Amino acid sequence: MSPSVSPIDLTSNGFSKGLLDHDGLMTPVLLAQFGPLTARQTEGKQIENRFLRQSTIYQAATGEKILDAELDISLQSLPATFLDCLQQQDILFGQLLRDFSIDVRIMDRTLYQSDQSLRWGRRLSICNANTLDLICKVQELMVGDAQLLPIRLKQ
Repeated sequence: MSPSVSPIDLTSNGFSKGLLDHDGLMTPVLLAQFGPLTARQTEGKQIENRFLRQSTIYQAATGEKILDAELDISLQSLPATFLDCLQQQDILFGQLLRDFSIDVRIMDRTLYQSDQSLRWGRRLSICNANTLDLICKVQELMVGDAQLLPIRLKQ
């Protein structure tokens, strides 16, 4: 799996920004903060050897929205059955990578703040840790701190 993530600073620059500011998969970070999660695919289409997926991640216990994600997935870098599993809408991409024991490396991560809503987001590439083949390009956009803080697990 990706290298262990160092402790996340969730105080100095805002909670949602702190959740995004690391070079690891979002799934373990979100699970630690919000407990079980579900992904609802809002759009998914295959174009040749790529699968484009738009989804929203929710906290399972409350149904509260946590983030929106857009993934441009290179199918040639993944096992044949991966896409079938991904199309089960409640499975998170990061969880599938872990379930399939795919070691990854996060590259080209940038944080940004959405002009329209002042929400924090990040863009990155997920590559195979051994071959550095591109697995996926990701864009994640968190909901605001006012919505996230009340649903955070007690730490």
